[in-house]
Amino acid sequence: MKAAFAATLACCVVPAFAQTTVGISHGVDHLTGPAADWHETALTVRHQAAPRMGFGAGVTRIERFGIGETQFSAGADLPLAEHMSASLEGNASSQHQILARHALGATLQYEFAKGWLVHGGGRSSSYNDVHVNQSLLMLERYVGSYSVSGAWRAARAFGTTAHSGELRASYYYNDRSAVGLSFASGKEAANIAGTTRLSSVRSAALLGRHWLDQRWAVTYALAHTRQGDFYSRNGVNLGLQATY
Repeated sequence: MKAAFAATLACCVVPAFAQTTVGISHGVDHLTGPAADWHETALTVRHQAAPRMGFGAGVTRIERFGIGETQFSAGADLPLAEHMSASLEGNASSQHQILARHALGATLQYEFAKGWLVHGGGRSSSYNDVHVNQSLLMLERYVGSYSVSGAWRAARAFGTTAHSGELRASYYYNDRSAVGLSFASGKEAANIAGTTRLSSVRSAALLGRHWLDQRWAVTYALAHTRQGDFYSRNGVNLGLQATY
């Protein structure tokens, strides 16, 4: 489960031709208590070479708890067989006081029946004070213009395993446009004011992408997150994408 909500909808319609998409987004989270607002600005580039093959990279600047960091990321989606594909991702942070020093992850996706997909993967993140290993198992179902999914995640840190779950529903409309709702609850590893902890998290988010024409799209997200007894935060994220 990700407490941040700048991620886009999973499995949006992929074009059948090669194209490159450049996106920029900015998000603000308001925290309860005396903590200042969080800010996050991201610039991403992705090239879709084929329906199931794409490569991307990005740079994100965050400001949390009075600390600013820059994170660099890269990823790829690769077809392995007719009904199976793999996703690889990695990132590294400049100052790594809040974000992970570096992280690597991989996910396999398999369509075992028409409209039914199963996802499984893992991720390893190194913070200054702890190493966190995460695993994912997700079942996804597509029916017409809708999709629903349920995910289970486990995070291993400090000799303890924490579990979380997420439910998501999406509606795909107007060609490549989509809107979705997600609800998540459980425990996750989070860096709170410079210290990594396993804490309870509950979150709800509305997120989507709306294409204005064949080239331009806007992205948006609204989310509420309760981070244990530490704080609650309400956030908004807006972005713009251009396709070439």
